[in-house]
Amino acid sequence: MSDVVLVSMPFGPLFLPSIGASLLKAGLADERVSVRVRYFTIEFAERVGQAFYWNLSEGNRPALEILAGEWLFAHALFGTTQIDDERYVGEVLRDGGRTVSPALIKRILLARGQVHGFLEWCLDQIRQDQPRLVGFTSMFQQHVASLALARRLKDSLPETFIAFGGANCEGVMGAETIRQFPFVDAVVSGEGDLVFPELVRRVLASEPVSGLPGVRTQDGIDAEFRLGSFPNAPMVRNLDDLPYPDYGDFFEQFEASRYGPDWQPSLPFEASRGCWWGQKSHCTFCGLNHDGIAYRSKSARRAVDEIVQLAARYPDCDIEVVDNILDLRYFRSVLPELAARRLSLGLFVETKANLKKAQVRLLRDAGVTRIQPGIESFSDSVLKLIRKGVSGLQNIQLLKWCKELGVDPSWNLLSGFPGEPPEEYARMARLIPLLTHLKPPVDCSGIRLDRFSPNFFDADKLGFAHVKPIAPYRHVYPLSDEAVAHLACYFEFRYQAPQDVDGYARLLRKETRAWKRVHEHSDLFAVDADEHLLIWDFRPVSKTPLTVLRGLDRILYQACDAASGPWQLRRLADRCGFGPVPPGDVEQRLQPLLSRGLLATDGSRYLALAVPLGEYSPSASIVERFYETTRVLGRSTRDEVVVPLDLGCAGAARARRGSKTRGNGGRPKRSRRSLTLSPSQFRIDDYGRLVVRKRSARTHEKGEARG
Repeated sequence: MSDVVLVSMPFGPLFLPSIGASLLKAGLADERVSVRVRYFTIEFAERVGQAFYWNLSEGNRPALEILAGEWLFAHALFGTTQIDDERYVGEVLRDGGRTVSPALIKRILLARGQVHGFLEWCLDQIRQDQPRLVGFTSMFQQHVASLALARRLKDSLPETFIAFGGANCEGVMGAETIRQFPFVDAVVSGEGDLVFPELVRRVLASEPVSGLPGVRTQDGIDAEFRLGSFPNAPMVRNLDDLPYPDYGDFFEQFEASRYGPDWQPSLPFEASRGCWWGQKSHCTFCGLNHDGIAYRSKSARRAVDEIVQLAARYPDCDIEVVDNILDLRYFRSVLPELAARRLSLGLFVETKANLKKAQVRLLRDAGVTRIQPGIESFSDSVLKLIRKGVSGLQNIQLLKWCKELGVDPSWNLLSGFPGEPPEEYARMARLIPLLTHLKPPVDCSGIRLDRFSPNFFDADKLGFAHVKPIAPYRHVYPLSDEAVAHLACYFEFRYQAPQDVDGYARLLRKETRAWKRVHEHSDLFAVDADEHLLIWDFRPVSKTPLTVLRGLDRILYQACDAASGPWQLRRLADRCGFGPVPPGDVEQRLQPLLSRGLLATDGSRYLALAVPLGEYSPSASIVERFYETTRVLGRSTRDEVVVPLDLGCAGAARARRGSKTRGNGGRPKRSRRSLTLSPSQFRIDDYGRLVVRKRSARTHEKGEARG
């Protein structure tokens, strides 16, 4: 039995506990209130299948905008008819513009058939707890499932107090939830850490809950709509005052499920709230923050202690930092401390893309294996339009450094911002083939208009017109247009000035799909050997597999590891004894490298695209292609390959032919040994030839052990 039950319904994350519910449980424990968190997400995934559930909740298949997760539970909430169901399937799932396969439609319909039995099971579980209050956390596609269970709960246990909270309850969304669904007793808008314990105290003491700041109730909702004001609950100002979240219920239920033996969950960790960049310049498409955009972060000591405790208690779990953006002060405090402790961590963080190389290295050393840098575009004009505060070259630069230093970036390319220059998408499409050795985007798609984004609340100013909820909401909520508009998170629109986004972004999307296909077998890396910079190019767009740079050309290319302008490069040439360099000479020297696709430029700065060998080592398939190419170029023995550096046109042509992967989807034959590649294997002999010493993975390990 529990005083309070907190519920996470489908389609909340399957392999991640709710940090909101876990914080509330920990906070109520200080008030001597017994709390249990029920993860009904796990049970539903067991019923419908893990892959289907994950794709719907996090894999974006089908797309979030189709609202399939919400529609699955709509008939259990509203009692929709078969005709209503057929309209959704025909108008949304089978619409010609969608990408929902017949097999996936069948899975959706099968899962929908299991909803009533699932909800009855959930109700039985809550009955066993006999709670005085049940709280539902609602984010993304959790709202309708939560409402459907709440309705059954109120019918079965009418004395139970039902509360809702989460992102789907902020502002007018929560107000409309109270107005439309009388079985919901209260909705908390905004952060619940301070107000929810008082709400619980009043419920348990049988006291009225009206008047609590940020809490919507049935008896006060009409007045709020008359005023048109829906303020949030008070924010936590000092995040160090928060308790450590209690994830015990999640792990107890997860380990008891069929996923316990074979799957490893991740852990959410919160170091900050709000967005320090959004306070200065709110990205136009971002709807993650509203009144809570004010940036607050935990002290370095608290952040480190909490991470260390999580890592000790759950040693095999990756840690997902749920912040909107990384606190830059942590580069001077938290991250060096984590790096010094040498913890075995797998951290994920969101950050801006204008990081320095030393910062990316520090992230890696601190245990950060994945980042979400918010790249969105390679066009300076588009990035300026959407207020990102970075440049296109900085975005490419970060992708290159992530590859070199072993940090996995997750990012998207977006299109469809009002007033964007169409010619920029043609330019980016020409750029993409040069980047196929770098991590491709997760998606390349048009923008979505989200509630609480500047695109939504400044729609007229930013160039949008006829903003209204996306069409699938009409199939989810059989309510008035006004009510649906208040409940909706995502909106469709027209442009004030017409623009053919599909037309001018089509080639970019095509090139991005090609990028994903060839990425695994594409590479571009450089190794510095005895005053020679050897650039090896195994991209499909490669014009020659090997480019050799000496003297000033070598110095300039290495200096372009970070985006650099001609004036910076001329000063460097002077410092290195090659100056004074006349104006225009740097650009002239770099032009052949531009024509080979070894550099990218924005017209004023240059960026080297080759990844330095050293901290980075190519994949096994690329190493095999490298050795096949060197055998074509030179002479191979059992232990080394000797390659003349002055190849001439004939040698370059031979190398080009030898470096290509043969056949339709074929690859070079695998060598008997697993070969590695590092700078120590390269040298230039007395005859000016390149000598590459072969080394197997086993030999490499023994050598390092002896060292």
